[in-house]
Amino acid sequence: MSSSEAKAERKIPFADVFRVYGSLGAFTRYNLIVIWVAIAFAFWFLNPIKALPLPQEVWDALTKMWVTPGRDGMVYNIYVTLQLNVVGLLYSALISLIIAYLSIIPLFQPFNKMVQWLRYIPIVGFNLVFFSLFAIGWPMKVAMLTTGMSFFLVTSMTGVISAIPRMKYELARVLGYNDLQVFYSVIVRPTLPQMIDMIAQNAAIGWVMITAIETFNRTEGGIGAQIYAYNSTNNLAAVYAYLFIIGIIAVAEDGLFSLMKRVFFPYSLIAERA
Repeated sequence: MSSSEAKAERKIPFADVFRVYGSLGAFTRYNLIVIWVAIAFAFWFLNPIKALPLPQEVWDALTKMWVTPGRDGMVYNIYVTLQLNVVGLLYSALISLIIAYLSIIPLFQPFNKMVQWLRYIPIVGFNLVFFSLFAIGWPMKVAMLTTGMSFFLVTSMTGVISAIPRMKYELARVLGYNDLQVFYSVIVRPTLPQMIDMIAQNAAIGWVMITAIETFNRTEGGIGAQIYAYNSTNNLAAVYAYLFIIGIIAVAEDGLFSLMKRVFFPYSLIAERA
C-alpha cells in the first residue's frame, strides 16, 4: 500500500466538511442537517432575543388557530393564500417565458429590457394602474402578484437564454436548421429545465410580496392579512406560527419543483451529475 493510500485510510471521517467542495456521503450530509437543526432549536430555546416568542408559545398559537373554524382559522387562511400564490405563479411563469423567449428576436429586445428595468420599482407604484384596470379584491391581488413576480422572472429567464454559447447557433445553421428548428433545439429544449429552477427560485419572491399584497384588501383573509392583524396587536406568537407554516410550504414547493424536473427533464439531471 502506498503512503497516499495509507493516508486516505486514516482520514478523519468528517474532514471533508471543512474542504472546498468536499466529497460527503449521504450519512455525513444527514448528520450535518441534524446538527444545524439542533443548533437552531437550541438558540431558539435559549432565546437571547427577548422579542422572539418561545417555541411553546408558537406551538400553542399554532394549535389554537389550526382548530379555529371559519375565516379566523388557519386552515381557511392558508387555503386563500395558497390559491393566490399558485395562480399568480402560473400566470407570471407563462408570461415571463413568452417575454424571455421572444428576446431572441431583435424586435422584442427593447421591450424585454424595459420589463427587466421595472423590477427596481416598488409594486405599490402601480397601485393606481391596478385600481383602474381591475376590481378591488381577488383580481387586483392576482394582477399585483403576477406583475411583481414577472419582473424578476423575466430577468432570470433572459439571463439563462443569453448564456447559450453562440457556437450552438452557428452549428445549427451549418446543419441546415431553419429558425423554428433552431428555436426549439438550441433554445427551448436545453433551457426548459433551467427555467424550472428559475421559477422555483423566484417563487420565494411571491411569498415575500403576498403578505404585503393581502394587506391592501383584508376582507378575503389570507396569511398576509392575518400576519398584519396579529402584528398590529403585538401577538408575535401567532405571527411566528404563520411564518413557520410559510417555511413548511416553501420546503414543499422546492420539493415539488425538484420532482417536476426529474419527471419531465430527466436528461438534465444526467448533465448535472456529469
